[in-house]
Amino acid sequence: MLVNAIGSCIPTDSGSSLLLVGIGGHGAAGKTTLARTVPGAVVVSTDEFWTGSGFALDRVKTDVLDPLRKGVAAKFESWNWATKTSNGLRHIDPVGVVIVEGVCALHEMLRGAYDLKVWVETPREVCLMRAVERDGESEREQWVNTWMPNEDAYIERDRPRECVDLVVSGLPAPQAAVGFSFDSGVALGNL
Repeated sequence: MLVNAIGSCIPTDSGSSLLLVGIGGHGAAGKTTLARTVPGAVVVSTDEFWTGSGFALDRVKTDVLDPLRKGVAAKFESWNWATKTSNGLRHIDPVGVVIVEGVCALHEMLRGAYDLKVWVETPREVCLMRAVERDGESEREQWVNTWMPNEDAYIERDRPRECVDLVVSGLPAPQAAVGFSFDSGVALGNL
């Protein structure tokens, strides 16, 4: 059902064979899960642009979004969080659906490049529970004292939810507080 909603937002008269989608939301909200539901989509995570001390969002723009918008293949060095090493060079052709997902995927410097902007809305306590399940109990303090406050500051400053075309609940359907409907140009649905 969600894939149909995204499909209905694709402009049919753009003349482009590329659709750039940005998916934002809090850490562990379900952004990656949502991105993976789109058949054939190439997914780029802002996590791939970690420098060891921060995210190089300028590289997301210059290495991925700008070239793709110009019809040129994107090439970038990708970081692997699990191994804490480089994944090597990624190559993305400027065709089909390319999704950039991550906490800062809807940052002010990036959002103008997208054809469709999506926000995954998930309660804070659910995000923390998922993060601890994924990263381990030893990371709870890091999430509570560093990641979550940094996300809150970014969201307060950049207001990414206010720029989106589509809002999706990050909760499984039976737990979602909202149903699927189009309202004022924003769709509400669930993963």
